[in-house]
Amino acid sequence: MENTKRAVFTARDLAIIPIFAAITAVLAQIAIPLPFTAVPISFGLVAVYMSGILLTPKQAVYSQICYLLLGAVGIPVFGGFRGGLAALVGPTGGYLVVYPLCAWLIAMALNSKKARQAETMQSNIATMSKAGLAMVVAHTILYLGGTIWLSFMTQNTFMASLSLAVIPFIPLDIVKIVFCILAVVPFRSQLLKTGIIH
Repeated sequence: MENTKRAVFTARDLAIIPIFAAITAVLAQIAIPLPFTAVPISFGLVAVYMSGILLTPKQAVYSQICYLLLGAVGIPVFGGFRGGLAALVGPTGGYLVVYPLCAWLIAMALNSKKARQAETMQSNIATMSKAGLAMVVAHTILYLGGTIWLSFMTQNTFMASLSLAVIPFIPLDIVKIVFCILAVVPFRSQLLKTGIIH
């Protein structure tokens, strides 16, 4: 009897997933510490957005799981060249652990089979708007997960944690989202046309 089971990961998956985990690790090192909070300004989230915009949902979520696993075993991939479980469960851990969910949500909005089929009938503006909305939703989940965890770890109230770890970051986070809409989404369109991603 012929075996018709498909491999869980294709060769393409196994090439792309670690590449985007590495991109996340590199961008995570672009971090600006702030004196009033344990949460730095980090550009690692731009890589999370990029994985969601450019990859399939499976590739996107596993690229971020791979990133977290690398950090969990002690490889210094988190911001400030930190690694280990202590970094993952520390005050900023709540933000990190929702990375796979954020990447998956964006990828589902743009790169699921249904989304790709619908995109053939959409304008570029509609695709950019959909990407922007997906990133806003993902970022809201990031804020909630990170703030709840920070509040638990520091014994601060939710509102106190929100004022420390969310409100000061909103302007730059908007810039990150706009950058991804204006630069990464059009780049994705070019990659789709050339068949580099599909």
